[in-house]
Amino acid sequence: MDLVFLEPYDGGSHRAFREGWVDRSRHRFRCLTQPARFWKWRMRGSAAVFADELNRRNNRDNPADPTPDLIFATGFLNVADLRGLLRPPLDRVPIVLYLHENQLTYPLSPEEEFDFHFGFTNIISALAAQRVVFNSEYQRRLFLDAIPAFLGKMPEGVPRQVPARLEAKSEVLGVGLERRPLPAEYYPRYRGGPCAADAGPTWPRAERPLIVWNHRWEFDKRPEWFIAAVETLLDEGHDFAVALLGESRNQEGVFHPLAKRLGARCVACGFLPSRAQYDALLERADIVVSCAAQEYFGISVAEAVHAGCYPVLPRDQVYPSLYGARCKGRHLYDTPRELTALLRDLITGGTCGHVCSLDRDVDEFCWERLAPRFDALVDRVVSGGPQG
Repeated sequence: MDLVFLEPYDGGSHRAFREGWVDRSRHRFRCLTQPARFWKWRMRGSAAVFADELNRRNNRDNPADPTPDLIFATGFLNVADLRGLLRPPLDRVPIVLYLHENQLTYPLSPEEEFDFHFGFTNIISALAAQRVVFNSEYQRRLFLDAIPAFLGKMPEGVPRQVPARLEAKSEVLGVGLERRPLPAEYYPRYRGGPCAADAGPTWPRAERPLIVWNHRWEFDKRPEWFIAAVETLLDEGHDFAVALLGESRNQEGVFHPLAKRLGARCVACGFLPSRAQYDALLERADIVVSCAAQEYFGISVAEAVHAGCYPVLPRDQVYPSLYGARCKGRHLYDTPRELTALLRDLITGGTCGHVCSLDRDVDEFCWERLAPRFDALVDRVVSGGPQG
């Protein structure tokens, strides 16, 4: 089928998602994108930009640029505006909306005030789409459960039964990983502590444990929690190494004091220049830490887990729904103090050792396994067949 992929914020995980699916899909794609900046203006204006381009192309009698069978859009696009601006026959093309995140429940930075416009845009977009896809059940529930209180602020003329209407046409498909799927004969390994020599790989994988931070250096990832935990462990005299990865996003000073104190034990600091270097580092690391105040899927954690890292994760985010039911090991914490205690036990070979299947569990998100499920979603929507 012929698809149009609309991405108003084509950077980071949004761009990786688009490229990962497009590269492996059996469908044909035409991608219209905008750079990953000015996200608020993207939510306000990208529909008009994309509609103009689609209308212009559709006016040409060009077999190489046919009317698409489906439009796939992400959450920074106002789907209702787009549909209203498209001219026939484009205005009748089904639209699937994929929500990497939503503005109803996304935490505000210290400099921001809540803007009802953007949350309402997500709701209206979902109502206008034929199908709404969330990257996790956790985000779907957060979004749907937040709608009644949000709409309750309207003085009158409140749309009716919005959560039920959206739930009926929604489903969950996770984010793809740029990782090679594990072989069929792969078996879970013992992680989190030393084991018998014949029972599996050694712990840690090198002379000293290697802890990885592989997230943006921004407020919603709470780097200050990680810094405080590492500083405490250094004060206590523990021997370990740290890799400070991820995009700094103009926050270069966040980790520099910690990197300076770590010295040679900071094996990397900043965004690595190649995917191969990133994968190689994950595959020699032991522990991956998230301190996120907002996480609806957590692709960087999933990549590290698939590479064999032991995850240490905040309980109040998506992680229990993805990992908690699948592994009974100690992976979750509630407070900064618990984070420090769990890291201490891991780097000292304490009470965390167990056979951990999480790398096998996240294997379903490798693009080679996930892309056919997105293709099947397209088939169902275009054919009008059973959904979800």
